[in-house]
Amino acid sequence: MNQAVAVIKEIPAILNQVLAILNTFMEMVLSVLLAFGVISGPSTDEPITLKDAENVNLAVVALADTHIRPTGINPYNFDCGIEDIKNSGIDFDALLIAGDLSELGDDVSYELMWDSLNKAEIENILLATGNHDIRVVYDLRTEQIIDKTNSFLGTEIDKPYYSYDIKGYTFIVMGSDKQLLEKAFISDEQLTFIDSELERATKDGKPAFVMCHQPLENTHGLPEVWKNGGIGEQSDKVREILEKYKNVFFLNGHLHDGVYENSLEILNEENGVYSVNLPAYGRENDYGEFLQSGLGTYFEVYDDEVVFTARDFRAGKALEGYTMSFTLK
Repeated sequence: MNQAVAVIKEIPAILNQVLAILNTFMEMVLSVLLAFGVISGPSTDEPITLKDAENVNLAVVALADTHIRPTGINPYNFDCGIEDIKNSGIDFDALLIAGDLSELGDDVSYELMWDSLNKAEIENILLATGNHDIRVVYDLRTEQIIDKTNSFLGTEIDKPYYSYDIKGYTFIVMGSDKQLLEKAFISDEQLTFIDSELERATKDGKPAFVMCHQPLENTHGLPEVWKNGGIGEQSDKVREILEKYKNVFFLNGHLHDGVYENSLEILNEENGVYSVNLPAYGRENDYGEFLQSGLGTYFEVYDDEVVFTARDFRAGKALEGYTMSFTLK
């Protein structure tokens, strides 16, 4: 029995060694493909633009489901998205990633992710844990993502959920309080935290942004598109808290829904509470008009509105017709 346990404990280390070798091989293959022009970086013909650059209060890139893995072209595609952001010349205030940073939850993939994020040169990087990140080794990966978030933000976060203010606007990041396969577990303590932070963040009429990997139940085509694709048992409690306040934007990933009419759900029209589904970046998507990998969103905050724009960051191209403007209440 003791020998079996010892072997099991060695599996993560062996996996990391194998993946490191595969990553070295892929780097060699990518070098050849780049040299012969088989693959290229993002286009610079359609750079990111803001509605009103002189009067924007906050500009943020929001991605989800990067699914970084060292066995394919995926890390290079993520680097292309970072390059597209930098090509814009816009000084973005934050980069959000709504979970499933890695495909396998392995050390090699996270190191690739951190290397790419360091190239972004964005001051504030906020990360949420996703089911792919934590469902194998919850404690280790949760701690690792928290530690990296602290290094990016200069904070002392010690839980998978936290809030962070940027230029007077509050961002609340949710995370599962225990290990589950697909869904999340949101503890009573986390629910209380979200409620308290939203009360503080919205008291002066400013919008607040809540990021969670999993969507609320019965939104964005659930349960038809995925029977087990929502937050889980605490979803109704989360939604009740969100709808208490005005000008709240709930951002989720997880569904790999692409970009289409289901990308937006109005949770409470009177209070201006919305749910925005972020497409998968690191995989092709399953629904919608745009299905390719490399998709994401950026949003702009003004005195009286918030503007969301979907984009193909990998290719460096705008997605015609997918800009949404929300007037603040």
